[in-house]
Amino acid sequence: MAGIFDSGSLSEDRLVKILERLTEGDTELVCHPGTEEGPAMERYAHWKYHWRTELAALTSEGVRAMLQERKIVLIGYRDLHAKVPS
Repeated sequence: MAGIFDSGSLSEDRLVKILERLTEGDTELVCHPGTEEGPAMERYAHWKYHWRTELAALTSEGVRAMLQERKIVLIGYRDLHAKVPS
């Protein structure tokens, strides 16, 4: 698991540092991207998270290039579940 201590303030710089430290294998990235709009975000306003900062970090061209360069493949839970032997 990565990003848990940066949760709510995962900037592009912090995300790059996390990606630089990844080792081979599967890693869950904890993050909360968002737009700070709508009732769902209002419900969690007391968290004081920087939703847009995390969204910008996760969608930045620099991070995208780093993922390609380091051959990091993004997967979802469904993909991870498929890797678990029956």
